[in-house]
Amino acid sequence: MATAPPQIRLWDDNPSSLDLLGFDAVVDPIVAAVREHQIHPLTLSVQSPWGGGKSTVLKLIEAEFENDETCFVVSTNPWVYDDQDDVKGTLISEILHGIQAQIKDTGVKESVGKKAKELLERISWSRAAVAIAKGALTFQVDPQQIADIFRPKDPAGPESMASFNDAYKDLLALIPKVERVVVLVDDLDRCLPDAVTATLEAIKLFLSTEKMVFVLAADQDMVRDAISVSLDGARRGDVFARRYLEKIVQIPIALPRLSGTDAEAYIGLLIAGRTMEKEDLRKLADHVRSRRNQNLTPLLHELGELKPAPSEEDLALATQLAEGLSADRRSNPRQIKRFLNAFGVRESIAQARQVKIAPAVMIKMLLLEELHRTSFNTLAAAPAQDRRALLARWEAWANPSGEEGENATLPTGIDDGTKDWAAAPPFLSDENLDPYISLAASLINVSMGAQVSDDVLAFINDLLGESEAARNVAAEKLCDRGQDEQLAALEVLIGATKRTDNAEAVIRGAVLWVSKNATLDEAAAEGIESHCWGNRLTPGSIVELANSGRPALLGLVRRAAQDTSLHAATREAARDELEQLDGN
Repeated sequence: MATAPPQIRLWDDNPSSLDLLGFDAVVDPIVAAVREHQIHPLTLSVQSPWGGGKSTVLKLIEAEFENDETCFVVSTNPWVYDDQDDVKGTLISEILHGIQAQIKDTGVKESVGKKAKELLERISWSRAAVAIAKGALTFQVDPQQIADIFRPKDPAGPESMASFNDAYKDLLALIPKVERVVVLVDDLDRCLPDAVTATLEAIKLFLSTEKMVFVLAADQDMVRDAISVSLDGARRGDVFARRYLEKIVQIPIALPRLSGTDAEAYIGLLIAGRTMEKEDLRKLADHVRSRRNQNLTPLLHELGELKPAPSEEDLALATQLAEGLSADRRSNPRQIKRFLNAFGVRESIAQARQVKIAPAVMIKMLLLEELHRTSFNTLAAAPAQDRRALLARWEAWANPSGEEGENATLPTGIDDGTKDWAAAPPFLSDENLDPYISLAASLINVSMGAQVSDDVLAFINDLLGESEAARNVAAEKLCDRGQDEQLAALEVLIGATKRTDNAEAVIRGAVLWVSKNATLDEAAAEGIESHCWGNRLTPGSIVELANSGRPALLGLVRRAAQDTSLHAATREAARDELEQLDGN
């Protein structure tokens, strides 16, 4: 009889209609502002980095108006529109269809439908002009039709967008009970620059209409950058982008980053929720909210008569994770879920391979892999008979009150940034980790990969940018990170060559970074040789490498001068640079 496959614990990344993050403190003021009918029109933005919980906030806002006949809520996501050539028209169309779908009275619905059809015909004319301008319809209409499309329309006529707003007001007037139309716009910061600007231009059409409210979920910096890029041809720059956004958004609201206490409660709720009914989890979340509002900690404590309640083991795992994850990761709900999913997958694989390891020990080892990769590699590379001794020295160094006292020294190859990790329970020197380390070493390249925080990703993007000042600041900031995190970030930077044709920008950023942290020289050279060689290696890249002054990077210049697989201009540039270097 076949054995049942091991169960796997995974957490989805979908927005939640259940508040596990204490977002009521943000949602309640937004709902109050929407219900304040004297303020119109109104645009709010919910701001946080990716994975900060913006989509969940929109879901919670929508739930607040679920049974409110005076408020229609339309949810939309420009990032998933099929027609990326006319995002503006698609957004307007979604709003009109969303309103019509929520009307219950048949007569009113029919009247609104006719008015909506008139408005949609205006959009059709606009879309036809866009399509022809892009060459999509040139073989489908005759010249006279093309002339009619581009002929200036009567501003008051049914084909013009100029009187769109008045016609839209007439549509809303047909719906007697509705006092607010709330449009929730998600993932704006994931859109391409032109789509961001088109979305905001569509919103502008409604900003002189009473009853309209827009709530945008986005990282404001990314939206502002997208506006700047989209309008670059107009040479209006960053100042205009900031003022443009401020004109549209009246109330910006930043989501709070999770504190260590909130992260512990969130992780505990996620773990406990895997085995609970939704209503039981809701009661547990309400208990956490009550304690948070009373400033009582820990939040998942004094559960009283709540049944079922999280197990002691689950609560201990939540505490361990909240303390073990770096501050930027534990403050980001998506990063927390990613780690929990990595744990769930690894736990399932270990069970399938019959590797027995306590959950707390596995979590500690996963933290080592993710946060201190080179130190994990040192442990994995050590002979099996030496690992316990290495771990004992490591833990003694992190806990100088032990038998070795202050004489304990950090083992060779271990990063000194691991002190908090080694000092935290459970302690590993008495554990038989050999089967797990063998398993992890065979999986690590595919199961975890080089993961870096949102802050580090922002520095990497700056390092790839055109601003020399921004590149220098980014390199300095990256050098402030621990060596393990820098190596992981360097891997992400070099890997950017897979997503861009501009390998020269990658090499330029790597050379600048190495100039401020010489210990990255060999790792940078290996990455450039693996990912930026061949047709991607340009004469400009050779100049960057030659000016680095670092041995491993200069070695690439010497190799390029002899590599006949490279473009002749690249080889010639390498030879010229070597002549100058050798001449000096």
